[in-house]
Amino acid sequence: MKTGWIAGLFLLIVPRAAMAQPTDQHSQDPLHTLTPELARYTDHVLTGDIWKRPDLSPRDRSLVTIAILIASGNGQQLEREVQRGLDNGLHPTDLTATVTHLAFYCGWPNALSALDVVQHVFAERHIHVEIPSSGNKPLLPVPASDGAREKLVNDHVGPTDPKLATLTNEVLFGDLWRHPDLAPRDRSLITIAALAADGDDDQLGFHIQRGIENGLTRAQIAETLTQLAFYRGWPKALAAVTATQKALAAPSPDTQTDAPPIRVYRLASKATLAPAVNFTGHAALNTPFQGTGGASLLGATVSFQPGTRTRWHTHPHGQMLVVMSGHGWVQAEGGPVYDMLPGDVVVIAPNVRHWHGATNTSAMSHVAIAANDEKGQSVYWLEYVTDTQYHGPQRQ
Repeated sequence: MKTGWIAGLFLLIVPRAAMAQPTDQHSQDPLHTLTPELARYTDHVLTGDIWKRPDLSPRDRSLVTIAILIASGNGQQLEREVQRGLDNGLHPTDLTATVTHLAFYCGWPNALSALDVVQHVFAERHIHVEIPSSGNKPLLPVPASDGAREKLVNDHVGPTDPKLATLTNEVLFGDLWRHPDLAPRDRSLITIAALAADGDDDQLGFHIQRGIENGLTRAQIAETLTQLAFYRGWPKALAAVTATQKALAAPSPDTQTDAPPIRVYRLASKATLAPAVNFTGHAALNTPFQGTGGASLLGATVSFQPGTRTRWHTHPHGQMLVVMSGHGWVQAEGGPVYDMLPGDVVVIAPNVRHWHGATNTSAMSHVAIAANDEKGQSVYWLEYVTDTQYHGPQRQ
C-alpha cells in the first residue's frame, strides 16, 4: 500500500520534470510556449515573408537590422543578428566598419557596446580580422555633389558651432564617408536605418537623397523601412515613411532650379595619386565626376606613367575609355592586346576580366567612365597583371 502511494506521487511529480521530453523544437522556447500569437507572426510574417522578400538581399537585411539594433542600444538581440549576418554573407570587416560608421551617428557608447558583441562572436567563430592601418588606405574620390553639402554645413552650422562644422566637413564626410572599407551605398543603407530607428527625421531626408546618389533604389529604401517596423516598431517606421516621402518629392541638389544646368570639371593643377593597391606603377586621378539626376554614371581622368597598368578587374555595367594622350594597351582575358591612341574610344562589356594602362615606353591618359551596380560598386578588382602578361601577349 505504501509502495503504491509513493509510485503514485512519483507519477504526479516526475512528468513535470525529468520524465518530460520535448515533443518538438519549440516546446522549450518561451516565444512559442508563452506567446503563440507572437510566434505565429514571427514564423509566418517576419521570417517566412519579410526576410525572404527579394528587393533587399539577406546580406543587406542583416546590415539594416544590425544598424537598427546598434542605434537602439539593443545588445541582447545584436549577437544573434551578427551571427545571422555572417551566415548571410557579411564580411567581418563589413561589421567592424559598420560599428565605426555608426559611432558617428549613434554615439560612441552604443558603438563600443556593439563592438563587445562583435568581438564575442568573432572569438566564438575563431575569426581573426587582419585590418591594415587606416592611414594606408587611399580614400575614395569626393562625390560631385559634395560642394553643395559642404556649403550647407558652413552656412547653417558654421556660424553657431564652427568646430562642429569643421569636424563635419573634414572628419565625417571628408574622411569617414570616403573610407573604402565600406561601400558608399552600404554606408547610406546603415545610416538611413540608424537615423530612422532613432527618429532623427530632420537628418533622414538628406541621407535618403544621398543614398539614391550612392546607388540605393527606392525599392531598397522602402524595404529598409519595412524591416524597421519589425525591429524598432511601427511608429518609428511610419514616421520614417513620412520623412522619406518628403525627401523623394523634394528636388535633389542636382535638379534644383538654382543649380547650374551645365557643370564643367576643370583639370586640377595637381592630380591625386590613384590607389596604389589597384595599379602596378604610378597612376594619378583628376576631374572626378558623377552623373546628375540620379544617374549612376561616374568616372575620372586617369594618367599612367610608362609601364603602369591596372590590376585585372571587371565592371558590372561595363566601361568606356576615351584616350586623351600618349600610347596605351588594353586586353580582355584570353584576347589580344589592343593599342590605345589619342582620340580612340574603347568600350568594354559588362563583367569582362580585363586590364589597361600605358605601354612600357610611353605615358598615357584616358577618361574612364563606368556605372554603379545595386551594391554601389562600379568596379571589382582582381589579381595583379604580371610582368609576363604585360609584356608577353600578341598585340593587335
